[in-house]
Amino acid sequence: MAQIVLKMVKISQVVVGLMLGAFVLGEEILAAEAPPFRAWWPIVNQEVEAGGRGFHAFDSDEEKDGEQKQKRGIGVGLTDWLFLELEAIYVQKPGQTLSLNGYELGSRIELTETKAFNEAPNLVDIGLLLGVSAPENGADPYEIESGLLLYKRQGPWRMTGNFLFEKEFGNSNSGDIEMGYAGQVRYRLTPSIQPGVELFGRFGSLGDLSMGDQQQKLGPGVFGFMEVTDGISLKYELSWLFGYTSPTPKHSLKWLFEFEYKY
Repeated sequence: MAQIVLKMVKISQVVVGLMLGAFVLGEEILAAEAPPFRAWWPIVNQEVEAGGRGFHAFDSDEEKDGEQKQKRGIGVGLTDWLFLELEAIYVQKPGQTLSLNGYELGSRIELTETKAFNEAPNLVDIGLLLGVSAPENGADPYEIESGLLLYKRQGPWRMTGNFLFEKEFGNSNSGDIEMGYAGQVRYRLTPSIQPGVELFGRFGSLGDLSMGDQQQKLGPGVFGFMEVTDGISLKYELSWLFGYTSPTPKHSLKWLFEFEYKY
């Protein structure tokens, strides 16, 4: 317990430093943009992951229809509490083609000790997300991201919640700290079939919160793991999301496919 508390204190100092450093880089309100499209688990395993994830928007409005964002990359669990991932970011604006937009280096840090399936689960599993992205176009801003990751296991139910903070900086560009969220609730019928619900959205900028002016998405999905061969499995997530604020596309297909190798 003492080691966990010490780790939490040290990591909290890093998070505070990153957020304060980002905050002083400037203040400029950002336009409404697509929300996060993954609900991260705080649990870290010693494994290698490779795959991609993204969303595709559908709307009768040409200004919203066809919007896409994808992330493709590889990650590795260096320890049982630290996971690093490098991803390429692809973006397609309505009426345009999908193109490389930037690169992101992210990390997940597990603060609580993972319990085995035959053990009583933690009240809540807790972790942190830290990342920085660099643009493909040298004139665009960089972005720093941090977040609180929560996970709850209760019988066959699995619940995940993320609270995220983003800040653009560099290249004479800056903005307010933007707040977002991601959530997932699923029911574990079998390891390969887990129906559920996902929700993603933004709160707005810190000090000027307005969810009605931001994109908000909610909808059903199915998730699971399928064993490919010994030690290698395929993780998938598919969701059909409905937009319920004016800036949000009416429908979005959110997807994720990752191969995982535990070592």
